[in-house]
Amino acid sequence: MADLIEVLEVNRDRLPSATKRAVDYLQRYWAERGSPSGAEPLEKFLDDAIRFCPTVGFRYPKVFLLRLKQLQRHEWQPEGGRGSL
Repeated sequence: MADLIEVLEVNRDRLPSATKRAVDYLQRYWAERGSPSGAEPLEKFLDDAIRFCPTVGFRYPKVFLLRLKQLQRHEWQPEGGRGSL
């Protein structure tokens, strides 16, 4: 089963170390929410995650915001196989 970073098609090695706590937390939260991987549920999850992180002092990876905006503009879809960021 894929994890959140794989669903987002993100290169884990390129994530800033300052976002590690957020990534670890959001990975668990994503799994608790049933691992949403469809476009609409993933868009909702990313929106919630991005709003939540600053409230607890986490820095979210900028690529999460990028993927959210791409989903909203229909420029990227999960499982699209367009490569990794």
